Amino acid sequence: MGNKIIHLALVLIFLISFTSIANAGKETMIVGWRLTLSPSIYGNIITWSDTLGNGVFMYNLTTGNITWIGHTDDSPSIQGDKITWLDNGNITVYNISTGKKIEIVNASAPAIYGDNLVYVRSKSVDGQPTYYQNDMYNSLYLYNLSTNEETQLTPYEHAQFGPSIYGNKIVWGRANQVNSSEWSTNISIYDIPTKRVSDISRTGTAAGGKIYGNIVVWVEQKNESWDIYMRDIAKHETRQVTFDGNSTSPDIYGDRIIWEKQYWVGNNLSNGIYMYNISTNETAYIMSASYPAIYDDKIVYIRSGNDTEDQEDDYIYLYNLSA
Repeated sequence: MGNKIIHLALVLIFLISFTSIANAGKETMIVGWRLTLSPSIYGNIITWSDTLGNGVFMYNLTTGNITWIGHTDDSPSIQGDKITWLDNGNITVYNISTGKKIEIVNASAPAIYGDNLVYVRSKSVDGQPTYYQNDMYNSLYLYNLSTNEETQLTPYEHAQFGPSIYGNKIVWGRANQVNSSEWSTNISIYDIPTKRVSDISRTGTAAGGKIYGNIVVWVEQKNESWDIYMRDIAKHETRQVTFDGNSTSPDIYGDRIIWEKQYWVGNNLSNGIYMYNISTNETAYIMSASYPAIYDDKIVYIRSGNDTEDQEDDYIYLYNLSA
């Protein structure tokens, strides 16, 4: 009986500490539209797509203005004054400052940093359309928006998934075929000046790599469980961040890593956003929500609106950690 009381007290202290951290910030609803998808944030601009009209939208936190900027088949992402997304098998890059757009044909999975745009391009084999070639025949490319030069970074021999770029370094998921029905996937890093490729993970079950500064974060599967890992590429140190087996969708800014975790509340499966501080080695529960993205002290995410029974009733919120 005494052990149960001690255990309950520890659980309550744990929950109270998480609650105090979450309540220290301020939550603001950005849009109350249905069918919103995967927000992204940089500076005072939030972007997202909606599946009702397949549109790309931009919200200015300073002015409160919402702007439609194009059609999309996927979620947009923002870095600096540029927004990029996939539409009808091509990549669009929109310059907020000039209002101009450029298009990269037959490309997918864009990521941008400064004037460097990285993406995946597939080649047609045996007369099949390029969008069918998502296993063996795709390659990583780099496009410089200042010089309009395109460079092929990797050969058409491994599947390339979900690149992320920061400075002169690119991370992505690189797949290798183990046998006719099995693939292994690792997080790889490409150094642009030296053209060197190296693996960050070596388990063959890694995905979802993101990079900020010298830190790479990703998701790794072990025994049907998913957990978040990070590696400091300057110190050559790898650290496991989560141990619950239900963590996905990591993002990083500065020394903060955020991710989405699934957990049960009674008979209902819920999603929560958590944050890990690299410097202090502390983890905090932020909010019951999904699809998080972070910039500085601001986190954007999707949370159900008033109609919790409607799976399409998803609204975009902003959480300010310092407010």
